This record gives sequence, C-alpha cells and structure tokens, in this order.
Amino acid sequence: MPIGLTPDAVDALAALTDVPAAVDRPSLPPHRLDDDRTMPPSAFLDPDGDDADPDVDEPVEADVDMEVPDHRLVVRLLGPVSVESRDGVPVEFERSKTKELIAWLATHRDRSTRSSARAALWDLDVRDATFSNVVSEARRAMARCVEPPDGEEWVGRTMTDDLPLHDLVVTDVDLVRHAIDTARLQPPAMAIETLRNALVWVSGVPFEGTSYLWPDAEGITSDCVLRAITLTTSLAEHCLSVGDVEGVFEATGRGLRVLPAHEEMIAVRMRAYATVGDRAGVSHEWESYERAITADPWSDGEPSPEMLDLRRELM
Repeated sequence: MPIGLTPDAVDALAALTDVPAAVDRPSLPPHRLDDDRTMPPSAFLDPDGDDADPDVDEPVEADVDMEVPDHRLVVRLLGPVSVESRDGVPVEFERSKTKELIAWLATHRDRSTRSSARAALWDLDVRDATFSNVVSEARRAMARCVEPPDGEEWVGRTMTDDLPLHDLVVTDVDLVRHAIDTARLQPPAMAIETLRNALVWVSGVPFEGTSYLWPDAEGITSDCVLRAITLTTSLAEHCLSVGDVEGVFEATGRGLRVLPAHEEMIAVRMRAYATVGDRAGVSHEWESYERAITADPWSDGEPSPEMLDLRRELM
C-alpha cells in the first residue's frame, strides 16, 4: 500500500514494476512526513538481506520498548494543574500553595531546594513555619491518595537545603516527551498507538487557571506548549498518512486547545477534509483560520503564503 505518494508517482511505480495500477485507489493530496519524526522505510529492511548495503549502519530495531516510565503519581501541567494517581484519582489539597509547590518541585529536579522554592513561590520572605506546613501537607495529601514505598516519602526529608521529589512522581510533560521519543523510532502503526496513548495528557493551555509567575519567566510554559504541539501534530500527520481522518481531528482538536490557529495543525485538518472529498470542510477550516488571525492582536491579519498555496491546491 503506497503511503504519502501522489497518484502520478504510484502510476510510475506500477509501470516500472510491470504491475497494474490500483483502479479504485483514493486520490490523496500530496503529503510529506517530517523526516525527524519517523525512521525512513529503509531502516526497517533486513540488514542481512540480499539488498543490504554494507556501507550503511545497522538500523535501530523497529520493536521499540513502549513501556512508559514507572510512576505512581502524575503532576498534570498541560491544562489545569492537578496531581493524581496513575489511575486518575485526584489528590486533594487544603492550600493552593501546596499544589504549586509540587508543580515547582516536579519541574526543577536539578535544583530542588528549599531556598529556591521559597524564592519562586513567594514574592516576600515567607515564615519558616508557613513553608514547613506547606511541605508537610504535600507529604500527607499525596500519601493519602497513594502510599509511598516502604520507608520513603513523596517529598524527602533531609538535613540540608535539598527538597527532593520522589522519582515515582512524574509530570504529564515527562510522559508526553517519552512518547514522542519512542514514536520517532517506530513504524507508523506503532507510532500512532504510542502517541495516541499519550494524547490523554493534553487537555488545554499549560498551567491553565493559575497565576504562577515562575513558569513563564523560566520558559517552562513554552516548553510545555512545544511538547504538546509536537505530540499532536506528529500524531495527526501519522494518521493522515494511513488515511485515519478521525484520528487527525482527534489529535488536532487537542492541539488547538493548547495553541489556537496553529497553522500546521489547520493545514493537516484541511488535507484530511480534502482526502475524503469534503470541500465544504476545507472551506470551513480556512474561514476559521482567517477569523483567528484577524482576531489575534499580534497578527497582521494576513494568511501566510504557505497557507494560501495550500488553499489554492485543495480548493
């Protein structure tokens, strides 16, 4: 089954190999997969076969370990901030600062100290008793939801300035990053499964509904957006390459919650409509895109040349 080829290219291959071209083949618009997101087809050939090139390095095995990192609690940042168990049971906190502290610890493992946490979370110097109460509540609240390993605590006790968060507490961004890295080494069908399993973690704008100052100042929000967009666009492009139109809309729908009017995702949606011959759908996506860039105060209100070329190609 040819994937990502134009009808002319398929006909040329059929003539070259002396086989009949498919009669009822769907006419797909040209589509290019990002070479950085998937391995080339040659990487899945048997290196010991007759066609193997002795000068080419051995390919990475296609059967990549899809097991997610071991964890017991997840700090959700891609949307409203929350902490929940692996089964989705939320951790209940009495203080909002406690949840913010856990989010900070989960994103600053390289410098997870008491002094750094106090400076980041409080504009003014906070009393020692107040900070200690916040840390104690973090330990208790997470332990009520999920018991830590024997002899350990979710927020470690030390005699120094260190304030470590347990390795079994991860962020949704960590899980998304792992899925992206894993999918890069997989063929399309396996990559779709890997990325789709991680799509559940993308629920909205990072740190939605909070007034935290440190994520934007340190570039953490931008990194979260980048991970979410990479996941959703990669999944959408893989789905489009195999004709899974519903998968395209599922992935891009999540991605557009994070970054509305993202041109790459809108382009994939337009191509998906064109794949099924829905010209009205293509037109609707284009009109939504125009409204979005017109309403954006940072935009000049003019569509990009690439989007104009795509519209002319599909319409």
